[in-house]
Amino acid sequence: MTTSRREQLVVHALPGTHGTTVTARTHELTIDETTRYGGHDAGANPVEHMLAGIAAASLVVVRLLGEVAIADSAVLTVSATLNVDRVMGADDGAVIELIRLDWEVANAAHAERLRAALPDLASRRPGQALIDAAATVAEEVSVRASATAGLWCAS
Repeated sequence: MTTSRREQLVVHALPGTHGTTVTARTHELTIDETTRYGGHDAGANPVEHMLAGIAAASLVVVRLLGEVAIADSAVLTVSATLNVDRVMGADDGAVIELIRLDWEVANAAHAERLRAALPDLASRRPGQALIDAAATVAEEVSVRASATAGLWCAS
């Protein structure tokens, strides 16, 4: 029996006058809320950073699944409907009501291969538990409009 590799990941967060400074290894991020929620809008908010992590992790796992061409050309938009009242303690519904992962790929062959890979992607994607915790999840794959723009008029 082989043992699985493990890697300890650590970030440090320090509150500042204009948001939170987070350091991951030698990389520094500023995380802040919009002025609407008392921040200075000096950086993306914590939930936007989580969505960015899901998007980036998704592309990394697609590459690990051997679909390098798809990972190199896909555009992934991750969006969520956040129940702000739940975060504020005024509601008991799901924190994230909807999370959407909208993939745009270069062509129909990429779309077919990516759709086939989605179950493997979900089983290996860091952050999948956040996706699974949403009340509603939608993950869709479409072919980039520019890739099909001239197809309908061909004779």
